[in-house]
Amino acid sequence: MDISSKHMLDKMEELVSKAKQSNSEAKVQGYVIAIQALCEVMVDEKIEDNRTSKPITFTQPVISTVTNAEPVKMEEANGDSLFDF
Repeated sequence: MDISSKHMLDKMEELVSKAKQSNSEAKVQGYVIAIQALCEVMVDEKIEDNRTSKPITFTQPVISTVTNAEPVKMEEANGDSLFDF
């Protein structure tokens, strides 16, 4: 689920407003913790976006070709097959 930064910031503004109107220090602390959590989500999301937006580059393997290769001749070999001993 992709939540826009604007929506997150609007929610933070709402929580700041509620914290300012709150009479209890415990409630203020709760709103601050909620705001902190929203900030962490936005920062983590930004880090994830930076990691995934980097282009992936592939290197092309070097293919060596064997030209004019002569088969090895051995006097003890019985034939052309690899399994002939």
